[in-house]
Amino acid sequence: MRKKKILFVITQFYKGGAEVSLLNLFKMLPQNEYDVDFLIFDQMILPNATSLIPYIPQWIHVCNAAEKEGYLAVVFKVLAKIYRKLTKRQLYRREAYNFVKNKKYDLAISFGEWLSPEFVAKKVVARKKAIWIHTDIDKASYVDPSILFGYNEFYSKYIFVSEASMRSAMKRFSILNDNNVSIVHNMCDLNGILDGANKKIKWDYSEPVLVSIGNIRLEKNYSRAIDVMRELRNRDCQVKWLIIGSTANKLLYQQLKRKIEKYNLTSYFEFLGAKKNPYPYIKNARALILLSDFESWSMVITEAKILNTFVITTDTSGAKEQIKDGVNGYITSFDVMDIADKIEKYLERDIECEKNDDNRIKIQGLSEFKQLIEELKL
Repeated sequence: MRKKKILFVITQFYKGGAEVSLLNLFKMLPQNEYDVDFLIFDQMILPNATSLIPYIPQWIHVCNAAEKEGYLAVVFKVLAKIYRKLTKRQLYRREAYNFVKNKKYDLAISFGEWLSPEFVAKKVVARKKAIWIHTDIDKASYVDPSILFGYNEFYSKYIFVSEASMRSAMKRFSILNDNNVSIVHNMCDLNGILDGANKKIKWDYSEPVLVSIGNIRLEKNYSRAIDVMRELRNRDCQVKWLIIGSTANKLLYQQLKRKIEKYNLTSYFEFLGAKKNPYPYIKNARALILLSDFESWSMVITEAKILNTFVITTDTSGAKEQIKDGVNGYITSFDVMDIADKIEKYLERDIECEKNDDNRIKIQGLSEFKQLIEELKL
């Protein structure tokens, strides 16, 4: 049987929900059925960020285009932005061109709505091409529809990670229709999560612990968490809040720290930075808290469900597909008082999270990906 030759293209491969899901797909794909190339454009050296490159299976052919540049990679990124503003065109490294030169793929995937689809559209030869979207593009302010859909004639599919995010995008953007959209849910490494959760960590908290997992980014809205903690303290609610995720966005991180100091909440928050293994923290916490402005399919909610940890989350499209309100979590509005009410209610009643069955979580992403390959008739 001929192997399907597939190219994935991404900006960086640091730990985040979308990136972890892609890594899990790499681990699940049968090597005897697929020949995979993986092009990483801008893997700059970032402090307090966990690179996933060392964990890629050896059979995947990887091109880290900025690898030889070291700290100078940021200079290229700045120059590329200036070039794009002046010419309305994207500037790419020679290593990226050389990696795909003289190759023909069955499928080429531009991975992430944050990545311009131009390279895969114009520089890659493939029978079919797709854009893999990992957020609610109808809500994300950083998504430029003119760029995301600017090369539509080159793409056969727009892949979404949840039904809700796909439907809301279809309502907003008429270019999307039943023929050019598909769903491939994010994939989890079930055994890796369960094994990782059993690793020993320092855990000497006397008060209930809330944990939030996610890199410091605007859409995660950790500022909302600070407001919630302020309200909980006003109610004399004793809790500790751990935040795990990259603090590479130094400006935003410092803004959050100043806000915490302003409200005299320093002793109630801990920023633990990026963790290769966050699962013991999820397992030991009283609840996982996710207060994002939007999430298409939160990996950390799936991971919390696997570990039977109660989830309190804002009303995002991904949450509604994963949480049974009042059973394995609470879905709140985006209002600080409502969030504080739900946290206080849970801590007082200590609701037992519904246990998952022996199958734990239905990991359907791999079968959906294979179905996509069949639909494209590769």
